[in-house]
Formats: sequence, structure tokens, C-alpha cells
Amino acid sequence: MSLQSCRTIHDILNLHRNHRSDAEAAVQGDERVSFATLSKRVDDRTRALLAHGVRRGDRVATLAPPSLEFFIDYLSVTSIGAIWQGLNPRYQLPEYEYLLNDAKPRLVFVHSPYEDRDYASELSALELDCRWIVRGETPNGATSDQAFLDAGAAITDAALEDARAAVEPEDIAVIVYTSGTTGKPKGAMLSQRAIVASARTNVEYFGEGLESTICAAPINHVGALNNVCMSVFAYGGKIVFYHRVDLAALGALTLAEKPTYLVASPTAFVMMHEAGQSADAGAMGSTKLLVFGGGVTPQVYLDPIAPHIDKMYNVFGQTECCGIGTATPHGASTELMAETIGDALPGHELRVARDDETVCDVGETGEIQLRGPICASGYWNNLEATKALFTSDGFLRTGDLGQRRADGYVAYVGRLKEMYKSGGYNIYPAELEQVLATHPAVLESVVMSVPHPKYQEVGYAFVVPKPGEQVSESDLDGYMRERLANYKIPKHWSVETLLPRLPNSKVDKQALRKRLEAFNAVQ
Repeated sequence: MSLQSCRTIHDILNLHRNHRSDAEAAVQGDERVSFATLSKRVDDRTRALLAHGVRRGDRVATLAPPSLEFFIDYLSVTSIGAIWQGLNPRYQLPEYEYLLNDAKPRLVFVHSPYEDRDYASELSALELDCRWIVRGETPNGATSDQAFLDAGAAITDAALEDARAAVEPEDIAVIVYTSGTTGKPKGAMLSQRAIVASARTNVEYFGEGLESTICAAPINHVGALNNVCMSVFAYGGKIVFYHRVDLAALGALTLAEKPTYLVASPTAFVMMHEAGQSADAGAMGSTKLLVFGGGVTPQVYLDPIAPHIDKMYNVFGQTECCGIGTATPHGASTELMAETIGDALPGHELRVARDDETVCDVGETGEIQLRGPICASGYWNNLEATKALFTSDGFLRTGDLGQRRADGYVAYVGRLKEMYKSGGYNIYPAELEQVLATHPAVLESVVMSVPHPKYQEVGYAFVVPKPGEQVSESDLDGYMRERLANYKIPKHWSVETLLPRLPNSKVDKQALRKRLEAFNAVQ
């Protein structure tokens, strides 16, 4: 068996167990786990799942920080065709109630207590038809993790193999809920086919450099699951788990484990600057491969890093395409990486299309649309949203705007829902934010729209200065006017010390929108 022949997630584990059984697959603290040991632990947990009545199509959730236990849960659940769901420890009880009521898992694994929260007791207040399996202090009504595992002894090898043999590539493997910046989160259904195709494509395109990585991202996010873990797992590399983003701790871990692969975002670059770290050889450590995305990353952040990294790629994607759908070409300049998201990964298609699904001309703004095996199957329990997700000819509507350039690569313009019209002109916040990022005193910015009696809508910019720097509204206005047409200049400015964040570290634009609603009310 080769990676190219793998049809399911469990096939990948079998591949490495058979061909590199003694190689390290995962590290957590002092625990170092080979592929052989990982396979054994997955088998033990899978037997327990079967003993507790979990079958193909059932949902199983895990509430835990980034950890080896989450990854074993995920591999075990998906190996028998059940559907795994990740829950973030930073969520509050109403969020858990919504997500669990929507997915209706049969079992929920709970890491409790964690960082002074007793999740097992909190969740017991929810009236849900599921069984709680608790790693830690087990309250009444819950099952301890050891008792859960002990039940698996009754499951025979034949029963285990029969359950796994029934799994098909189109079976849903994971439900990943979108971040919910507008409205209630939707559960994107990622199939065995999509996750395996994504991992295989990433290995084939990015290649060397995937030998090892650190996973400290939340487990409910496609970035942790696919971009980080599955890419390295499929390569046959080592995943080092750490339970949260702590720059000092992660720096020490980087020195000790020497990870070769780093997934970053504009937020990560901002955090480096906030921490006063320089992007030199010491800061980048042993990184060979840097993949970044999640918005526009200004060239000013990339230039200091490029000399110390073997391979860098700007990528574009979202939950609904397993995390990565495009990448800049091999050996691209920092200018190209700052200005474009490249093109579709091999074996996939990308087009920039108009509302009528015709392809835009070069330089014309339209929706970025993707088609290929990495795309989601739709949204859980939401037929209307599923229908809206795809075009009539099967392209995934990303909800992002782009422009195909004369060189063939695609420039990212911004979110379709974030575009606004001012005096009849289309305004794309990402363009404004990219210009603000070149200001020597600006660390980060977000541009949104507010109503205006004359122009319909105008820009409102939230700006965070770099540590020790100061900016004024008049300075920012003047800087923008030298670089953009006057109709694009925000009419309102707010200088911030920091911006609110979602659990996945993205800027919480819903929180900013609530501030703007209050602003609108007094105008």
C-alpha cells in the first residue's frame, strides 16, 4: 500500500504502522509514541467505542485542548465510519449546548478539569441524550475513561476488522463548525475522501519539510486537524502536541524538538511583533517549510523571514475545502506571496466567477470558486445551506473575492460579505488593510463599513499601533490618501490597544460589528 492508494483515514495509519512502525508519530511532554504504539492505542479505543454501541454514522465528540488524546479519539472514531466532532475548551456553556444539540453525539469525551474549569460538572447541567466519558475527575452520571476502555476487551479482532471494512470514502468523517462570525455556526461535513485527498495533495505539493510540527491550535478548527496534523501524519512525520498557544513555552519546545513545519497566519506574524521577536534565524529555529494564509500577509512581514526558510507558500482555503485549496508556486518571491494566493493545488480547479457563474476576465473581481476531491459534502442538518454552497456545475462557493491576474495567479480581494458600496464604488476592506499594514507604526487593522446618509456606506477602520508607537487619525488619513483613491479612504478611525479574537485567534468581527451598531445608534 502507498499513500496514493489510501482510501480512508485509517488506511494512512496502517500504511505507516506497516512501513515505519518504530518511527515517532507523536510527542506530548515526556511521552513519545511510535506508529506501532499509536496503532495499538487506536485499536484499544476503537474496541471500546464498539463496545459502547458506536457504529458507522454515529457522532462522537471530544472536548480537549490540542493533545495526543484528541488525535487518538479522532483516529479511532473515524476508523469505523463514525463522525468525529471537536469542541474547544474556550467555549461557554451556551455554545456547547448549541453544538451538541446540533450534532447529537452518542458519546462525548471530556478532558476535565482543565485550566481551572470543571467541564464535567458544567456539561452535566445540559439535558442531552449522550454519554459523558471523562478523563480526570469523574462526577456522578459520567463514565471514567479507564472504565470506558476496559469494556473494549469484549470486542474480537474479527468484529473490529468488520467494522473498519465497511467504511467508504464518501462516509462523513468529521463535522467542523464554522467560526460563526455571522449567525449560528454551520457544521461542514468533511468526508473520508476529502480529508485523505487533502492530506495526500499537501504531501505531494509541499513535500520535504513535513517531517515534524508542533500542534497548539484548537482541535475544533480545520487548521489544527488538516493543515497541521493530517499533513504531517500522512507524510509519516512527528506531531508534537502542546495544550495552548504560549509563545515562551512554544519557543522552548521548538528548541527541544526542532520542528521543521510551521503553519502561520497574519495573526501569528502580529503576535511575533507584539512579543518583540525578530523573524531571524533564531526565531524561526529549525523551520524548513512555512505555509501561511488566512488573509493578506503584507510583504513587510515576509521579507525578514524568507532568507531563513527553505520553502514558503501563501495558501488559501477554508473549512469547506479541508483547509488548503490553493498555493503560490514553488520558489515564489515574497512580492508574489504577498499579492496572490497562487492557483489551485494539483488535481483541483479554481475559477473567479461572476454571479451568473461565467468566468471573469483578467483583472475583474469575482467570487473564488473551487472544485475537486478536497471539497466538503455539505452542511450537517442544513439542506438549504448545502444547496447554496455549490454552483450548478459543482464548484464550491467560497464567499471570497479575487482577481485573476495576467500572470495567471489569483489575487485575494476580500470576503464577499465584507465588500461594501460607497458612492456607487465597490470597496474591498482587504485592500485597505494591506495598505495600512505598510504604515511603519501600524501593527494590525480591520476595516468595516457603517451607513452614511450621502454615500450609503463608508469605511470604519480599527487600527492597532506597534508597541511603543503612536498613530493619529490625521496621520492615517494622510497616509492612505497618498496611496489610494479618495473614495476608498475610511471616514472613521479608532485606534485600539488590541482587537477581540475568536478561539481560533482570528479577529472577532462580530464583536467589532456590535461596537459599530452602537456607533450607528448615536449618529
